[in-house]
Amino acid sequence: MYQQALVWFPAKGGSAKLKADPLYKNLRVRTEGRDVFVEENYDHQLYGATSFVSVLSLPIVPDQLVPKLAAAVDGNPPTSA
Repeated sequence: MYQQALVWFPAKGGSAKLKADPLYKNLRVRTEGRDVFVEENYDHQLYGATSFVSVLSLPIVPDQLVPKLAAAVDGNPPTSA
C-alpha cells in the first residue's frame, strides 16, 4: 500500500528547498505528481483556511483543496488545479 497523495505545508520559500532535496526527488508521490503544496502565504485563502481554522474558513478547504487532491490522484502527473 502506498500514499495516494501527500499534502505539504512548507514555510514561505520552503517549496523550492524541498523540491531540491535529493530525498524528495526520489519519493514516489513526486515522481508520479501526486503531491500538493500549500505554502505559507498569508494572502492566499487556502493557506489561511488551513492555518487559522474557523467556522468561516472551513468551506474554503473543500472548495480549494479537493480539486488539487483530485488532480494529484488522477493518474496524469502534469495536471494541477
